[in-house]
Amino acid sequence: MARVGFKKTFPAGTFDNSTVQTLFGYLKTFVASAGFNVLLDTVDGVDFIRMGSPAGTANDDIPHWAFSFRDQEPYGVILAYPVYGNNYLDPDAYAHSYTILHSAWMGNPSAEITIWFAADGVAGWWWMHGTTVDAGSATGISMRFAYAGATSRRYPSDTHQGLCARYGIWDGWGDWEPAYARREDGTINSTSWTGTWSPFGEGWDFNGKRHSGSPLPKMAVPQFPNRDGGISACILGEFNEILILTDGYAQEEIVVPGWIAMIGDEWDQPYAVPAPAQFADPDTQSPEPP
Repeated sequence: MARVGFKKTFPAGTFDNSTVQTLFGYLKTFVASAGFNVLLDTVDGVDFIRMGSPAGTANDDIPHWAFSFRDQEPYGVILAYPVYGNNYLDPDAYAHSYTILHSAWMGNPSAEITIWFAADGVAGWWWMHGTTVDAGSATGISMRFAYAGATSRRYPSDTHQGLCARYGIWDGWGDWEPAYARREDGTINSTSWTGTWSPFGEGWDFNGKRHSGSPLPKMAVPQFPNRDGGISACILGEFNEILILTDGYAQEEIVVPGWIAMIGDEWDQPYAVPAPAQFADPDTQSPEPP
């Protein structure tokens, strides 16, 4: 098993509740094909942990996730969860939901939307990116969502467990939500949140846009969790699966070997993520890596 992924374009006016439910089925299929250990698989939920990790594993460095579908007729919703414990339905586990897709975000009627998804069960990550056609954008598209199950690098000198999960839900607007963190008073916060930063600046804004004639070449830089107030002192290294980009990159442009650029309009923060050698059509192609 290795990196797998799909790319699917949905015509204008078709992105509704049933389409989101179909998309959820694609996610389940590709998560399993990526090599994750699937712990729960129900009609409206899937819980999965990094390859080789048994049920019941609770470790700051072993990514554990879940997706669920909610029928909110006429809308469809997909939620993602970072999980610390048995599974996302276990009341004793730390697991909080994060909406990563809502059909209402696409407008009514919906614009044409293209969605990318990739996952790697060996490394334990996933990401999903969606853009809609936008005639008013300089690039012709707008970023509707950008989410990832991303991990924070652990430095060799940092062997401490019990401070903060090193995996959480990342978004393209500067947030990261680990599975749990310990508060400054020593208690556990299972809905913890922190911002992000890179050498370009804070993650909530597009700080890599260059002026005309700038001597700065287009480039990629690492991004870090902020460790905002409310999380006990801990060492959070850069994200292992996210690079922040300047402007100037095209959609799916190779940034470094094995990584591609994902963009939106001229003011959406472009970023790079690890990607499979090719994206499958989930309706006609096998998710197995080539």
